[in-house]
Amino acid sequence: MPFNRKHHHMLGEIRPRFNLLTTYTEEEIFDLLDEQMKDDSTVIGRRVYGLYYLDIRKGKNHFWSPELRVSPEKNEAGEGTFIRCVIGPRHSVWLMFVFIYGFLSVVSLFGGMYGLAQWNMGHPTGWIWCFPITIFLILAVFVTAKLGQRTGRDQTLHLVSVLYHALKEREITRT
Repeated sequence: MPFNRKHHHMLGEIRPRFNLLTTYTEEEIFDLLDEQMKDDSTVIGRRVYGLYYLDIRKGKNHFWSPELRVSPEKNEAGEGTFIRCVIGPRHSVWLMFVFIYGFLSVVSLFGGMYGLAQWNMGHPTGWIWCFPITIFLILAVFVTAKLGQRTGRDQTLHLVSVLYHALKEREITRT
């Protein structure tokens, strides 16, 4: 889902990113987003330590519903504010996928090494199958994540449009 012309969509990208440049200050950006949240009943916004999270409202969200993290910071190279945006699954879903990838990697490494050691010593072992099975499982988890990303596509586009409407599109430059 390419939002920037310079940063083309990568096949393995689970959490797309895009950057914006605006003339608003950081505090004005937060105020504009707060105002937009009052007008839009489909999205929940919350400010957390210099970040702003946009989520789909309860009842409309599902397991694959995305969240948009908006991180404004002063543009050191010139005027205005640089806004970094990351779209991805909620932290609990993201953590679950990280845990699954980590667990499968550890099983592949230690189980496969044990299986190879047993095989090199001439002992029969089933542990040698850890490598291909875990690689297949990692690919299956990746495909599941991509299907989940596709399921949340409409909500992702809605969150991005809410951000653009809050910042009044004419004040935004893509970087």
